[in-house]
Amino acid sequence: MAMGRNSIMVGKSYRTPDDEIRTVQSIDNGEVVYQAASGATPAMIEHAVDQKLSLEDFAAEVDGEVAPGV
Repeated sequence: MAMGRNSIMVGKSYRTPDDEIRTVQSIDNGEVVYQAASGATPAMIEHAVDQKLSLEDFAAEVDGEVAPGV
């Protein structure tokens, strides 16, 4: 289930239906910069490359927030 756009916050991590973890680095002018890792551990996320997606698309692609360190 997609999340609301207002639920996406900088510094938080979100899981997609494919178990990819996306950590939001910034949100500016409706664009989300995030790092993504599949089967993510904190070290994998730390070394992930920044990606960009519109806030609307990002919210539609994630199911929910995940706890820190997951």
